[in-house]
Amino acid sequence: MPEKEYHIDKETRAALQANTGVRFLLRAKRTLESRHSSDIIPWAQNLSEKITRAVAEAAGYELTHFTIQYNVVRLLSHRPYAFICYDLFLHECDEEARNQFSQNTQRPIHEIIKRGNSCHVIRSKRMDGPVATKYRRLQQSDNGPRPYFADSLYPALYVDGRRIEKSKDGIPDPDEPEGWDWERGFVFGAEKDELEGDDNVEA
Repeated sequence: MPEKEYHIDKETRAALQANTGVRFLLRAKRTLESRHSSDIIPWAQNLSEKITRAVAEAAGYELTHFTIQYNVVRLLSHRPYAFICYDLFLHECDEEARNQFSQNTQRPIHEIIKRGNSCHVIRSKRMDGPVATKYRRLQQSDNGPRPYFADSLYPALYVDGRRIEKSKDGIPDPDEPEGWDWERGFVFGAEKDELEGDDNVEA
């Protein structure tokens, strides 16, 4: 099997050289049948770390010391894709500086796009607004730790800032309202997929 090719644009290379973080958005094909956060989040973290290492090495960095802050993992409703939004810190910076960077929902987005045996990393201005909006909404409703988790097919219910999601075993959460329908949510049905991107992207 031929080695994967990585193409990194000038703006992303410049961002990697700066002594700040870089916010990435990875669209990945979901390989798990489960949609539960306890399964999806570790899968998303492992996959994005693997891809990030390869991207950084292709840009001339050997990742011996780095930090990744995972912000949002979002599943699309009827397509087998996940969006993974995370911040990469290649350079030494203290925890407070990293937190200040990551807590800001409005950051330039660098999109990782996989097509066949190629991986393109581009500064994607078109994604700045949609990513910031979704991140901000989750930040306002979810008091839990990051990464925030969102499933467009089974939108989470928030009780006092705590996320309640469709359970894996079918046992309702004690705080789940009686008669709650996960596919319909309150009234509006499953959330409309956002950040759909290019249908030709492959994982």
